[in-house]
Amino acid sequence: LASRDVVSRSMTIEIREGRGVGPRNDHMFLQLSHLPVEQLRQRLPGISETAMIFAGVDITRDPIPVLPTVHYNMGGVPTNFKGQVIQWNEQQQKDEIVPGLY
Repeated sequence: LASRDVVSRSMTIEIREGRGVGPRNDHMFLQLSHLPVEQLRQRLPGISETAMIFAGVDITRDPIPVLPTVHYNMGGVPTNFKGQVIQWNEQQQKDEIVPGLY
């Protein structure tokens, strides 16, 4: 199985290249109806509920419309390409590394 970032990137490429689904080709379908109903109820109750609430989809019968997304986020901590935390120095008018934060 591919990692989440690989799957998300692949979905983005497919959508951008016009191979998405829906009236605007702007999403993908996740098909789970091949799984036993009891397995879906036991192992994926949150997905079942979320799909019904937000998409009106019964995952035991219909595919779930999905979009690629970021799976984790640092909450806006600014970093440089080395992963060092930086802050803006007004006096010197440039970014500076915050010692001890990586």
